[in-house]
Amino acid sequence: MRDLLRIRAVNLKEHETGQKTHGFTSLGVAASIPDFETNTAEVFIWHAPSGILPITRSEIIRFGMDSPRGFNLILSQRPVQSDCETVDTFDFQILGPEEVSKWIGQAVLSGDLIASARGIESHDTIEKNSSTIMETETRVMKPLIDITSWATQRGMEGFSYSPLLLTARLWTVLGELQGPNGEGESGRWMILEDPWSQTLSLLGEEDKMQMAPLLRTVEPPNGNWLSEVRLYEELSKIIEERRRGDSGETSISGSVRSMLLQKWSINIDMASISDCKILIPGWSVHMESEKILHGRNGRLYGS
Repeated sequence: MRDLLRIRAVNLKEHETGQKTHGFTSLGVAASIPDFETNTAEVFIWHAPSGILPITRSEIIRFGMDSPRGFNLILSQRPVQSDCETVDTFDFQILGPEEVSKWIGQAVLSGDLIASARGIESHDTIEKNSSTIMETETRVMKPLIDITSWATQRGMEGFSYSPLLLTARLWTVLGELQGPNGEGESGRWMILEDPWSQTLSLLGEEDKMQMAPLLRTVEPPNGNWLSEVRLYEELSKIIEERRRGDSGETSISGSVRSMLLQKWSINIDMASISDCKILIPGWSVHMESEKILHGRNGRLYGS
């Protein structure tokens, strides 16, 4: 995006002040950008990286307090809520993901940018790279609730809110399930420790995660984390499985007459256990007092 601006913008240069605003990255200052028909003496250009939460009106208002005086152009890869356009406290224009994608696509078609396909990687390479990313970059879960619907269902429309992230922990367990007859089956389990609801949950393939956006992060009370002893007990319970097995009783025809549930458990002391920080999306809800709305269970917590 910065390279495309160097091509299309007039007299693009870096911010001399080096000013930073939370959640927005400076791409520089230009005399004008013909693509966007800007008719001001200078344009301050900002980038909002991709994320799972949309840019809200209150977030734009906060940005306007920190941004330099003049015309600010925001190129956003995050969805933009429609009421952002009603903010009139400073001079700005915001382009959402569709407009930014169209602008980049036109540059590819015109030859200003060269697009190339990502190289095909083997399954093993992809898994190895994914493991490395999880170790080095903080990830965020996807929200399970929509705050607008949540507020409407409770008759609470009209309050202001802003997105934030809640600290949690992701546990990876590598071990072997032991069957009732001494059978062994190796496995890998990803388990979310949510200190806000003080629960553990087994994650599946559908629980996809993304890189965390630059948002305010809130830590839970220290006492909400599970102790090591309690953690190991709960991990053993959540990994344990009940499987159907032969009862050993057969009918005259030779077919099995009944099935029993057999316990497959893990020796947690022999397993390899590691953890990393993970984030849960949420909102700071401004009512009579500030509350934190959990983006997955829909509950309110004290800030």
